[in-house]
Amino acid sequence: MRELRIGATRLCATRSCVVALAISISVAGAVSAQMPSAGRAAPREEVSSVRITPESARLTNYLRDLAGPPAILGIVGGGLLQHLRQRDGTDDLGERIASRAAQQAVQVSVRHGLAAVMHRDGNSHYQACECHGLAPRVGHALLETFTDRRSDGSRALAVPRIAGAYAGGFARLAWEHDRSPGSVAANATVSLGMTALFNVARELTGLGR
Repeated sequence: MRELRIGATRLCATRSCVVALAISISVAGAVSAQMPSAGRAAPREEVSSVRITPESARLTNYLRDLAGPPAILGIVGGGLLQHLRQRDGTDDLGERIASRAAQQAVQVSVRHGLAAVMHRDGNSHYQACECHGLAPRVGHALLETFTDRRSDGSRALAVPRIAGAYAGGFARLAWEHDRSPGSVAANATVSLGMTALFNVARELTGLGR
């Protein structure tokens, strides 16, 4: 009975994250749809206030996201955390770290590859809002999570970032046969939701500045 209650609680939490993520994406998509598209000239004030990654910097950004200090820290830290959660003693720390490194490679490669093909910014650095007030800052944090910049500075749904997150998760099915596609999709969705919450927190606390 205890296992059933725990399972039900986890399922409920996952569903809540999925619903919250869907709402956030819908909000971001609605707002981005109101932004100037690639076919129309964006207002000079908006374009001049954002930082668009130059084409020449794509390789540098890719290598940084693939094997930079933050990426290495996330890979090792995440692998160690998963290792500590495994209580039966059969888990191998090296395999956990290698698995997360492979997932990171797929995720970053898909994200940057699609960003280049779609002429998107592809910059993973969070850009803080210069606005004031709770609602504008929360809205900006969600936009930074679920949208990215076109070459003209306008926003669009962050297809490269979202596709990369799911591609990295599903890639692990190739060597982690105990995982199911459903659990992988749920974990990727929760990860995106946690990123949104983190961006909201960093915006409200001023850490993104």
